[in-house]
Amino acid sequence: MVAMDWPEVENEFPMVLGSNLAELGGRKSSVDRDATIRAYAQAERGGADRCTCNGCRNFRLARMRVFPPEFLELLDRLGIDPRKDGEVYRNARLAPGRHNYGGWFHFIGTLDAPDSDSGLVKFGDDFSAYICRATAPRLPSLNQHPVVQLEFNADAVPWLLDEPEAD
Repeated sequence: MVAMDWPEVENEFPMVLGSNLAELGGRKSSVDRDATIRAYAQAERGGADRCTCNGCRNFRLARMRVFPPEFLELLDRLGIDPRKDGEVYRNARLAPGRHNYGGWFHFIGTLDAPDSDSGLVKFGDDFSAYICRATAPRLPSLNQHPVVQLEFNADAVPWLLDEPEAD
């Protein structure tokens, strides 16, 4: 189990505090890292890896370039495998070679106040995340557990497919 203190200040990142609580954007939640790791180990693949649309195929190629190191550290501390998203979606082409995507992960735990979302936490200029009540589809291995949703938005996803860019 893990604890993090995530201030709502850009470029300040988590500190392990030593219990089963996490804080992101002013929102506290319980976290069961070990159970989350076990659930992700049971999942064969995430949403982007199950989909064949060009947006998801592109994200598979770009994902490890898109997630900032601090976000990957957060995923690790929560027990989340970064290759197994609940879902990823492409919103728009912002400029040639640059696309906006969103998506989410889940971790086993509960929110302290389930009716409000956390503040947005920026991981640099082009990536942000927040936690909220789980409403979106999750990996089947997480279906029987209480989960918290971790949503992300990325504004600088490169187009890496060797085919025309989506509009």
